[in-house]
Amino acid sequence: MIRQDYFIRLIEEFAAALADMMKKKEDERDDNLKDLYRQYVGDYTLLRNMSIEELLEYAANEWDDSERTDRLEMLAELLYAEGSYKTNPLRNMLLEKAYLLFSYVDERQSVYSIERKVKIKKLHSILKE
Repeated sequence: MIRQDYFIRLIEEFAAALADMMKKKEDERDDNLKDLYRQYVGDYTLLRNMSIEELLEYAANEWDDSERTDRLEMLAELLYAEGSYKTNPLRNMLLEKAYLLFSYVDERQSVYSIERKVKIKKLHSILKE
């Protein structure tokens, strides 16, 4: 129970930190984003450059079962955030990974999230363009 409460607080802290990062100027975001990766999910360069299959394998090897889906959703949020201010072709690569991870999480997460559903729909329409 204590571990679960800790992880819930960690998710809340992550959401606040991500919102703060998005308020910063674009040139300040990259360093801040790398810190968020390091604090919450792992190495920025490694995770950002992995394929979806590699990310899922990494998650299976590195994260506890009880945290895996939530950490994958955090990673999807980070990819989505970065993709929102980058330009193509990097933008589409990041948004596609975010879309696939959000979809993966949505299929496996027991907690229904309207926000996640909206992001999936929005990403789907962006990527179809």
